[in-house]
Amino acid sequence: MLNADQIAFWNGDMGVNWVEYDALIEAMLSPVGDRVLDTLSLSAGTRALDVGCGCGHSTLSLANLIGPGGDVTGIDVSAPMLALAEQLAAQETGVRASVTFLESDAQTHSFDPESVDVIFSRFGVMFFEDPVAAFRNIGSALTTNGQLAFCCWQPRAVNPFMTLPAIAALELLPAPPETPPRAPGPFAFEEALYVDSILTAADFSYISVTPISHPLIFGSGLSVEEIVERLVNIGPIAQMVREAPEDFQQPVRDKVIEAVSPHYEQSTGMTLDGHFWQVTARR
Repeated sequence: MLNADQIAFWNGDMGVNWVEYDALIEAMLSPVGDRVLDTLSLSAGTRALDVGCGCGHSTLSLANLIGPGGDVTGIDVSAPMLALAEQLAAQETGVRASVTFLESDAQTHSFDPESVDVIFSRFGVMFFEDPVAAFRNIGSALTTNGQLAFCCWQPRAVNPFMTLPAIAALELLPAPPETPPRAPGPFAFEEALYVDSILTAADFSYISVTPISHPLIFGSGLSVEEIVERLVNIGPIAQMVREAPEDFQQPVRDKVIEAVSPHYEQSTGMTLDGHFWQVTARR
């Protein structure tokens, strides 16, 4: 998908659905992002950029860690998600760095040179049409020896949150077209050596791509049927199920319920292993 397609995608149904289920997604992904935030050296006065900031939770986390005197800019292409980010920032009380949100494409946005000390992203950098150009552009905003840190998915095959519902749905539905390797999308950066090569070509140094693992807990307090309904709207089977004939809608849901039930507890929801890359570098 080209960047234009990604912009349309995140401003369409997916962006709206993501906002609707923001609390569930945030509860699942924030522990992974917090581990990567811990790699950064932050202090009062730090200037930070949050790439692919979505609904702004990681931007606000950065701002709270930095404290007064600093500033954080969150950049994303999704207007619905940024609208929620603005609301959350307005509602938050306490002393923190100043926060600004930009609706723009980080691959092409004109950043002020050497204007930030830290660049962070939580699952927001795998969607660029030209990742080398994107990281060169993002890197132009970074001060000399400034820090880059982000997390991204390891391969789909080791992340059952992505595979388990899909395998169940595929018992009744035809397989969707295969995504070409390294195409923009959640798993574009699944190869550690590929990530290293991108950052090297974009003039970063001291590159580290480290495997990390954390359980993905989704749908605390919901029934298993409610969890599957949310997966149909925002999960890895969303498009497959949306495009299925009407008489397949409930049978597919039943298959997915059967598949995820062994991983479900009423008190916690669905828990599946998650495997990611923690990436750090300097400019």
